[in-house]
Amino acid sequence: MLTPTVAQASIDNMYPTGNYYPTCYDGSLSQGHFCQTDNADLTVYMQGSLSSGAKSTIKSALSSYYSPTDLAVSVKSSGVYTGSSETDIIYQSGTLSDSYIGMTWCDDAVTATKCDQHYVRFNKHFSINKSDACHETGHAVGLTHGNNASPKVDPNNTIVGCMTEIDTYYLGANNRAEINATY
Repeated sequence: MLTPTVAQASIDNMYPTGNYYPTCYDGSLSQGHFCQTDNADLTVYMQGSLSSGAKSTIKSALSSYYSPTDLAVSVKSSGVYTGSSETDIIYQSGTLSDSYIGMTWCDDAVTATKCDQHYVRFNKHFSINKSDACHETGHAVGLTHGNNASPKVDPNNTIVGCMTEIDTYYLGANNRAEINATY
């Protein structure tokens, strides 16, 4: 396992950062971005468009990486798409540009930094792994790539754990600290 250098023991890669601070808004797959989820009770639903293998991979990533944080992760058997108790993350499979494995966007912004519901779409032409599931879930709770962190770090710097552009199979101490400080 690769580890961050001592000189980069901690960075801010929780949206908003000094290098990434667009206002949270209701977006779409083609026009939108991620924000922070609106609370520590993280409810998730996996739509039928996902294969059983993809669902198992996502559940495993949630259990391995996010359940050990201050987030209370709960996988639901159905999704809530409207109202005050929307499901926090809706996972789905569908069409994406061939260069993307996954995309995350806010569907229901509640403040300038918080989102009530994020969508995570995985490209139907790729098999997803735990690193992919960790990465896109990271965006849905507000984690950024290294080049959006403050200070900026290389997109593949291991301090950002699974938020790298390469398969990295751990959330990482920095990301856990960012999540726990936020939620």
